[in-house]
Amino acid sequence: MSVNEYFKRQWKNPFVLLLLSGFALFAKNDTYTYTEASGICPCYEQFADDFFTEQSQRNNDTNFVFSPFAMQSFEDLVKLGFSDKPELPDDNFSEIMEGLKDSEAVKMEYKIHLPEGREFAASTLELLQEKFPSTFEHIDSSNAWMMKAIEQHLRNLNELEKFMGNKQSPSEALVEINTEVNTDWLHPFDEQATKVAEFHTDDNRKVDMPFMHQVGNLRTAEMTDLQAKVIEMPFKNENVSMWLYLPDEEDGLDELEEKLKLKSLNSIEASMSEREVDVLLPKFEDTHEMDLDGEISKSGLDYPLSQTDEDVTIQRPASKLQTKLTMYESLEAHQTADSAGESHVVVKRHAINLHSEDTDPEVNESEEEEETAEVADGEVDLSCTTDDCLKFYAAHPFIYQVVYKHVGQVVPIVMGCFRNLNLNININEP
Repeated sequence: MSVNEYFKRQWKNPFVLLLLSGFALFAKNDTYTYTEASGICPCYEQFADDFFTEQSQRNNDTNFVFSPFAMQSFEDLVKLGFSDKPELPDDNFSEIMEGLKDSEAVKMEYKIHLPEGREFAASTLELLQEKFPSTFEHIDSSNAWMMKAIEQHLRNLNELEKFMGNKQSPSEALVEINTEVNTDWLHPFDEQATKVAEFHTDDNRKVDMPFMHQVGNLRTAEMTDLQAKVIEMPFKNENVSMWLYLPDEEDGLDELEEKLKLKSLNSIEASMSEREVDVLLPKFEDTHEMDLDGEISKSGLDYPLSQTDEDVTIQRPASKLQTKLTMYESLEAHQTADSAGESHVVVKRHAINLHSEDTDPEVNESEEEEETAEVADGEVDLSCTTDDCLKFYAAHPFIYQVVYKHVGQVVPIVMGCFRNLNLNININEP
């Protein structure tokens, strides 16, 4: 059964009737005049911070990760492909998209689902394929979840009019954007240096999990106004890096989120300088999926990213945005685990003290002899080489951002917080 037949059978549903009344934008002609976007909205970074804080604190017992860049690029895609006055994406965003195309660190995939028999005008289709790494598929009877998502989208639009800058009609299409981040570090961690230690969660639990260990020169800052340390871990793509923010206090995550809203990424960038850093980071995977318009409706935040001129008609598609981040020692380590079909992480267990201010991440005395033997067998022994070495032990909740540096601007691509052990990763003692 086609999607059109499905909707005809649902003719008593007023939401579906409203949906069927709004299908005029696809392939109506091939003579569009495309307007240029006015530039990256100054509100982009501020909204990303506000949305991240609202979502993280509303779901304060779980990890959270999302892509503000996917949100903005979804709006760019909508303005280009679902508008009666198509607008080309901003040049800066297009250049960033182009810079990410061949990146192993950040991969973005766009899937546009249309009802059977519906197509884009040829010129619009060409631009969508040029500006976005997009594929196009038709919805059929096996995609019942999409039909339900579209119906729910109709309900969301009633709420969204409070937040949008212009009236947007429903569309029968659905857009999926999948953002995947792999830690393709410029300086990979050594897998032999990964050991189990305690992570102190938001709810005062102590859980064992694997920690990656590395000592090296990194850009960093101890920011008294944030009451946190920040380090920059560069990726092989020279424009992409991960920034990690560790609160000084174990329970300082919510306060840090609020303070970060008052700091621009450019100002944080300016405060960092290079020094030796002793880094311990949890090894984990996190995924979050959301109906963008549904989350905007719940948030109550002003939503400036979709604003267009009042005389522009938008047929807004339903959306599903998925963000996945994999924090591994290296891209190769992750690929090896995937190819082997591993569902768990096995690492050696040691009593690493991450919470004593004056203690290095070493084993306790009772295990000293065992540790020495293992180092002799080829295990990595890491330690600071300077007195000025900064200890960055992410053993309690922290925030991370994947950023893209472009023409003097730092653009957030992915933002997340790590609060608890991902239950999909099991620790097995050898």
